[in-house]
Amino acid sequence: MDHLTWVLQEYFSGLAATTGGHDAPMTISAEARLAAGRLFGDAVVVDSSIAPAMDDGQLERMARSGVTAFNWTVCRPLADPIESIIQIASGVDFIQKHLDRLLLALTVADIRAAKGDGRVALILGPQNAALVEPDLGLVAVIRQLGVRILQLTYNERNAFGDGCTESADGGVSDRGRELITEVERNGLVLDLSHAAERTILDSASVSTKPVIVSHANARSVFSSPRNLTDEAMDAVAATGGVIGATLWSPMVGNSDGVQPTLSDFVRHVEYMAARVGPAHIGIGSDHSEGYDRSQWESLFSRSGRYPTVAGQMGDWYGYDTRFVRDAGSCIDFAGVASAVAEIGFTDEEMRGILGENFLRVFAQVWGG
Repeated sequence: MDHLTWVLQEYFSGLAATTGGHDAPMTISAEARLAAGRLFGDAVVVDSSIAPAMDDGQLERMARSGVTAFNWTVCRPLADPIESIIQIASGVDFIQKHLDRLLLALTVADIRAAKGDGRVALILGPQNAALVEPDLGLVAVIRQLGVRILQLTYNERNAFGDGCTESADGGVSDRGRELITEVERNGLVLDLSHAAERTILDSASVSTKPVIVSHANARSVFSSPRNLTDEAMDAVAATGGVIGATLWSPMVGNSDGVQPTLSDFVRHVEYMAARVGPAHIGIGSDHSEGYDRSQWESLFSRSGRYPTVAGQMGDWYGYDTRFVRDAGSCIDFAGVASAVAEIGFTDEEMRGILGENFLRVFAQVWGG
């Protein structure tokens, strides 16, 4: 079954479907579902951030999702440099063992080819540049391994800048400025997710190429250190970059003390598009299917490593409710797209949000 057929069947499985909401349910008409389904099936769809356990189950889910390309956190953000390189190599090996269903995305042409032949393209995107701290020459090494996106910081401070959970934000360090130059020279996309405010603003100012924030929402809609201020969104957009609106509950909301819904997520997309324009918006789910539960508890629960991010969630928040209701898997991406389409974007704008906006950045930075 091809992607379009599967998506349309999903859309017609319940014509009275709702995405829910705290003020009023978002009812999606049959006509809107059909139109969105056709557009989704035809579009090149990019999920700009996932961090799953990559196994046969995840492979099957991705194949069913209708998503063309995923930016995969191929190594754990807190792994040391040697562990990170090993995990990258292991990720490449997984792809090579499943070339009938997967493709390592090195160019935009690779992503479009994956759309054409029904495979899933994986972009390798480590979420912490600390893996190249020992020697900036490692930027060229990870590029040779297949990495095409590199995130400047995780939540913590590294040698290059400050993460969003640090109590102080000194911005991009001198070493960080050197890194940005090296990242651009090697044709990698700079990802500013998880960075602190001043670090984002500095990085955008230093960069000569478009930058992205692969997964974050609007702080003006829901206050979280992981979300972006209006000024940070403006700075990313000014580079020609793109921000991936995300489905992780602690970045979506805690309205009425219950798990957020797609309506809550849509409010972020609507605000962000109004602020910087739909040409600078995408979707980065941050899905982490199959993530080890005990490890997740130690890092991302209310009592975990990052209390300023997850600690404000209500009692409802846990491993099984860590994403927006009815949007916790990549197989829910078509429903997410349908909810976003209800904002009233044109078909061209929706194609951009679904993937073409990110492809524009990739083409400018990767070349070829």
